[in-house]
Amino acid sequence: MKLQWKHIILSLSLVLGLIYWFCLPSTLFDKPYSFVLEDRDGVLLGAQIAEDGQWRFPSLDSLPSQFVEALICFEDKRYRRHMGVDLRAVARAVRQNVKAGHVESGASTISMQVIRLSQDNPPRTIGTKIKEMILATRLELRYSKEEILRMWATHAPMGGNVIGLDAASWRYFAKSPQHLSIAESAMLAVLPNAPSLIHPGRNRDQLRAKRDRLLLRMMQQGLIDSLNYDLALLEDVPEQPSDLPSWAPHFLQYAKHTAGDGKARYRSTLSRYIQQDLVEIAHHHHQINQASGIENLAILVADAKTGEVLSYVGNAPHATSEAQVDMVQSVRSSGSVLKPLLYAGMIDQELMMPHQLVLDVPTHFADFNPMNYNKTFSGAVPADVALSKSLNIPAVRMLQEYGVGRMIEDLRSLGFSDIDQSADHYGLSLILGGAEVSLWQLAEAYAKMAFSLRYFCDSMSQYPSMDGSFLHAASSEGLSLSSSMKPQQYSAGATWHMLQAMKKLERPNSEGLWDQFDHQRPISWKTGTSYGHRDAWAIGLNGKYVIGVWVGNADGEGRHGLVGVKKAGPVLFDIINQLDGHEMFPRPEDDLVELKVCSVSGHLASEACTHVSSSLIASSSIRSTCPYHHGCYVNADQELVLRDCHDGDLKESSYFELPALAEYYYKILHPEYHGAPDVAQSCEALIQSDAMSLIYPRNYTEVYLPTNHLGEREAAVLKAVHSEASAKIYWHLNEEFVGVTEDIHHMEISPSPGKHLVTLMDGEGRKLQQQISILH
Repeated sequence: MKLQWKHIILSLSLVLGLIYWFCLPSTLFDKPYSFVLEDRDGVLLGAQIAEDGQWRFPSLDSLPSQFVEALICFEDKRYRRHMGVDLRAVARAVRQNVKAGHVESGASTISMQVIRLSQDNPPRTIGTKIKEMILATRLELRYSKEEILRMWATHAPMGGNVIGLDAASWRYFAKSPQHLSIAESAMLAVLPNAPSLIHPGRNRDQLRAKRDRLLLRMMQQGLIDSLNYDLALLEDVPEQPSDLPSWAPHFLQYAKHTAGDGKARYRSTLSRYIQQDLVEIAHHHHQINQASGIENLAILVADAKTGEVLSYVGNAPHATSEAQVDMVQSVRSSGSVLKPLLYAGMIDQELMMPHQLVLDVPTHFADFNPMNYNKTFSGAVPADVALSKSLNIPAVRMLQEYGVGRMIEDLRSLGFSDIDQSADHYGLSLILGGAEVSLWQLAEAYAKMAFSLRYFCDSMSQYPSMDGSFLHAASSEGLSLSSSMKPQQYSAGATWHMLQAMKKLERPNSEGLWDQFDHQRPISWKTGTSYGHRDAWAIGLNGKYVIGVWVGNADGEGRHGLVGVKKAGPVLFDIINQLDGHEMFPRPEDDLVELKVCSVSGHLASEACTHVSSSLIASSSIRSTCPYHHGCYVNADQELVLRDCHDGDLKESSYFELPALAEYYYKILHPEYHGAPDVAQSCEALIQSDAMSLIYPRNYTEVYLPTNHLGEREAAVLKAVHSEASAKIYWHLNEEFVGVTEDIHHMEISPSPGKHLVTLMDGEGRKLQQQISILH
């Protein structure tokens, strides 16, 4: 019988033990939390209220010691010594309640309060109290004292819809808990005791009195000295809750989206100091732009060495239209900001020398007639100057040679994921804004190139591949470099040439202090303007920062004067002036070679080049010799001759000659240009010259002849140039003479629809033929 009772008692003990062990839920608090955004130092940048309408911040990693001391002194002075239940406090509470005839003291420990908070404050009964005691002891077995304190500090009601120490600290004192004073810590320690009665903004005298009593008790227990006590008494209690910081509202939404559902506290890489300064800059320029009907603006700044995002201004502060749209992530027409990448690609793929002349002449394609912004032509211009001046025609001609498909692959590799159509879809307009990009993608692409250049120079090895994202905004993220990484698509030398060319742009409101300013604030930069003046871009980078700026209207409405250099450029340079620690890009010595270069054409110098200089050129650059300088013989009159047609003395010489169409525009800007020497009369039959060129239409161009308001078919105007200013051109259409022109070579024709042969002849018998197609 005794053995049977022992088994029963043992079984009951085991059952009760299991019930006790599993009585505490695995998850105590199943509450929604506010999404909290912090800067790189853990300072609050903004927060979004929890789904239940409460300002409930996620748990802190640690609590400030003076708040813990105030809390324990007020709520549970033997907290460190009991296991969830303070038996002495329970005995005292029983005596007080029996004597008073009603409940005056509940003897709840901090652990018991945590249990009560986790159960949404059920009605106070003896059964509830016993349950809280049992669960509190189990709580102490599972969690440390510090963890229990953090639970209390996270879920204690602090008045109104403010829950927890962290939210209350920011709402009532506009500071983090780590910076609370003794008086502020004491106020927040007493506040949960009666949050519905004692609330900042009302019953302030009761709140202050309760706080002061706690301060007195802390002094009596030696937790604070008399001086700190006296100083704490002088502090007032807050009148009304403060608004939470909102320095990066668009980034907060972006961070919440990228963080996922399981993360409520987001420690970012943003610098609150840079963010605050740039918000002010954005506000300043927004006020200026509003007068022109321009409402929106975005800024992104990243560390060029690490890819860490330092500032993210998703839209203009106080914008009155589309203010909620995050323009850092929105895709817009790129304008000209992709041109530097094409320039680097041309050098990298051995298609161009960095400073070689590229043609800037009237250029016509079947369905596309690019024009420079200023509607003029240079004839021929160095490639780096064409980039610095953002000339459209040289860029389109370069893209035609480079290949639209190859360029699309490069852009996708650099992170432009929204460029997802075929080469036929974009065509040659890709480089002039035919594709859509976001400010994030733009900054990331240039940040990748800046990082790759520095990586090459530091490690003297090829670039790492960065097929994934390089820019990152979470402090726990970062670029991981592995030995298996393959080279990036552009060489270090090509990237360096690109950045050097981007330094040559004229700055907004420049007053001639370029060299001095450039030395103090080194920056490679590029602006862009989309078709219809809908988007103004600026991208700038140096050895330390990558800065992207977009200005425009989020709804896509264009505005006169919305031009990159006028609207986005000034924002960029205000940011540059605000930032500190500027650095130059390193020069990739191991990827550059010293070569003799023609100072006029930018090609490798040939024997005929008269002005030669030594230049550092990317090792991947094309090595073709100058095609424009030609060796020759001249007679005593400096006329061009051959040995076969000249019996007198002759000497070796050389001349610089561009194609006739390029020459026509080039010599307007370069009066020193002479072209080929005149041909001696005795050698005219043996020397042919490419003296004429048809400007419009180009070969096999389809020409549409519209009708005017009278219903009459309009004529086509053919245009040509001749290298000799006084030359006459005789025009023929389908072998029939049409007319002659002199000086300005424009000829009107009115042919029938179909294909026609245009023939030009000059007085020297030189002939040019071209086929055109007429449409009605």
